[in-house]
Amino acid sequence: MAKEKLIKNKALQLCLEAKEIITPNRASILDLLIKNNKPLAAYELKEMLKDNNKGLNISTIYRVLDFWIKLKVVHKLSFLNKYVLCSNPDEVHTHITNICTKCSSVVETCNENMGLNLKESTKNMGVALTPDLNVEIPVLCANCK
Repeated sequence: MAKEKLIKNKALQLCLEAKEIITPNRASILDLLIKNNKPLAAYELKEMLKDNNKGLNISTIYRVLDFWIKLKVVHKLSFLNKYVLCSNPDEVHTHITNICTKCSSVVETCNENMGLNLKESTKNMGVALTPDLNVEIPVLCANCK
């Protein structure tokens, strides 16, 4: 329960800093991501909202997810095509998301050195990394290996 409160407080703080508000739709989706504590697809969120008598259309759900991504509260996991809460929204360096290829569990870490190494190697190629890079690494978790 304490972790849920911390996440909600951080989300509220980020909204205030961005001069945004937490609408009921934004709050509902954030609550589901917090409650489930695992990666969820937009259509899974849609079903959960329908079960809670809050039917939202899928485009609204994607807009809300994009809002939380913009505030760095949520990451989109391209490998799974799902969304997960950021475990460390205060960090501005590289987020490494380890995704189990068997059970889809996620462990996120922040690694400043990895970000610096990637920036140096890409600079030599004449390209630049986007800010707040999120790197996804397929792994086998401790339970599945």
